Amino acid sequence: MAQQVRLDEQGLSRAELMALRNKRSGVFIFQLSWILVFVCLIVVNLQIRSNFPSWPPNGVAALSPVLPTLATLTLIVSGLLARRALGSIRAAQTRAFLGQWGIALALGVIFLAIMAYEFIGIQISGQYSTIFRVMTAFHGLHALIIGIVMWNVYQSARVGNYDAVRHWAVEATAKMWYFVVVAWIMFYTVLYII
Repeated sequence: MAQQVRLDEQGLSRAELMALRNKRSGVFIFQLSWILVFVCLIVVNLQIRSNFPSWPPNGVAALSPVLPTLATLTLIVSGLLARRALGSIRAAQTRAFLGQWGIALALGVIFLAIMAYEFIGIQISGQYSTIFRVMTAFHGLHALIIGIVMWNVYQSARVGNYDAVRHWAVEATAKMWYFVVVAWIMFYTVLYII
């Protein structure tokens, strides 16, 4: 039975295909291991909560979900645009890629700005604010680093470094941005909904 090759993989040698598959496996393992770190932070949050009769603790104002909800929607749209941009570069549509990737990057910056505002503005209240700051800072650091990589990919694409066949940096960065989106949805649920 012949193995199916995706259209964007046509033109790669057998060695290049094997290297690409190994890279994809590596990114998957990295994402899986890091999602477990995020899950551990959620477990810590839930464990701290269980020590209090109510959450937030008495005398501490609950966080408003309005700005974080806007930030979450912004991040989800950013992730969808990053996915569309990846499809565009696979289809050799560099202009479409640049537009979609650029907007995805700008939305990521808006997300980070809103969450920095939330981080700075939270009332100091012991464990409630501490766990909030740890979780948002940990996620924000990941979003910032991957955002910087997205910027580098954007700059490289502007000078023509990627095409329909060779675009691993775009694919890997998009997958890492999806990770940022999924991790934030998990944190958003714990920090603002439950």
